Amino acid sequence: MTKFGKRAETRMNELGWDQKTLARESGVPASSLNRYISTTEPRMDIVMRVSKALGVEPTYFSEATAEAIKPYDEVISVVGRCKGGLTAEQKRRIIEILIKTEGEK
Repeated sequence: MTKFGKRAETRMNELGWDQKTLARESGVPASSLNRYISTTEPRMDIVMRVSKALGVEPTYFSEATAEAIKPYDEVISVVGRCKGGLTAEQKRRIIEILIKTEGEK
């Protein structure tokens, strides 16, 4: 069992949930969730989804998770999850912010 899996199972037990419930609440397919709990540590976007469903901070899963949540990773995760809901203007603004050099207005 992975470190993620041990912590996820502890929290699921506290909530009276099984993996099927966590899969439904997090939107992570049950087969993938089983793999993350059993053998493979999940990507940061999965940790974010599962932590939200379980009502815990992503850092609940490990110190390594806390270290992995850097500004870059957080931005990538948020933009990746939201990109379908952004307007063309919002996307343009994000790109504009990213390509500006320091000191530019």
